[in-house]
Amino acid sequence: MLTLPILTLRNEIENAQRQFVAKLEERCNRQIRVKVGYKGGYEECVIRWSPVLCLWFNSGRIVENRYWNPFGLSEAAPRENSMLSIVCEINPPVEGLNKQVQGAFMRDENGHIWLLHRGKIGGGKPGIGRKLFFENYRGETMEIAGEKFAVIGDIDSSDFVDHVTDFVREVERIKALAA
Repeated sequence: MLTLPILTLRNEIENAQRQFVAKLEERCNRQIRVKVGYKGGYEECVIRWSPVLCLWFNSGRIVENRYWNPFGLSEAAPRENSMLSIVCEINPPVEGLNKQVQGAFMRDENGHIWLLHRGKIGGGKPGIGRKLFFENYRGETMEIAGEKFAVIGDIDSSDFVDHVTDFVREVERIKALAA
């Protein structure tokens, strides 16, 4: 079992979140005003979309005790003011160790910051959740302090955004299994 530290200090998480978003913005460079739908409502916001990756995301808001980072997939450019559905969220806490949020940052023995996910995926349908996720997840996992995580990628790696895109596609595939 690895004992690598999950980042818990506010300034460390804030720096990792900023780096995470900056990497995504490099590749998702088209900005579009849309409505991002979720269970119980929607949020009007500006997403960033990549025509190459077919990935969109939004970031910048702190909701309660976490950074809100919704992701989705769209082959065509989303239309202005259209409603988009979230495939998954990767929401690290603002500070501390919060197992209710699904995103986390970890520092490895070389000082690299990694993005992780706890595997609880929503979907509004029975059967979609952490159990389904880890029974079907094809990516790398690791256990830290007795808790299982999906490893998304090293934020400093040149292919980090590709790993994020692969993760979002994998969540979409897993959710389709519950249909």
